[in-house]
Amino acid sequence: MGERRTPVRGRYYEDFEVGARYRHHWGRTLTDGEASLFTTWTMNANPLYFNRVYAQSLGHPTTPVNPLLAMNVVFGLSVEDLSEQALAHLGYWAMRFHAPVYPGDTLFSESLVLDKRPSESKADRGIVHVRTTGLNQHGVAVLAYERKILVKKREAYAKEGR
Repeated sequence: MGERRTPVRGRYYEDFEVGARYRHHWGRTLTDGEASLFTTWTMNANPLYFNRVYAQSLGHPTTPVNPLLAMNVVFGLSVEDLSEQALAHLGYWAMRFHAPVYPGDTLFSESLVLDKRPSESKADRGIVHVRTTGLNQHGVAVLAYERKILVKKREAYAKEGR
């Protein structure tokens, strides 16, 4: 029997370069059902996200997708490239929602490496600072945020057989 191979996803600290842009693959189409469920399950009481008549009275063609669902989808699309090897997420900030997302929209995700630095406390890791942007099927930016990720250094983990 052959050796089982597990694909390695994510990047080590050394793989990130300041200025590098990653266009995360796939994309994901949001449905009316999951938008409704997300709003219900998170107990969001804003009628904009569950009352079509109310949303239309505010100028929307239909109920928009809850922005936190859109953010979670955009974030999820970035994980395989950015943080599959992460030791920790160190925070999110500068989150901006630029345009509404509606059921039927397909979201795509891309990230830009803004900065990186070695950890000050442990030599086997470093901190990577990225800006991730969510785009709809028309290439319109619907949201953006920044985050820092604590990632492994390749050499330290290769020596330990990890």
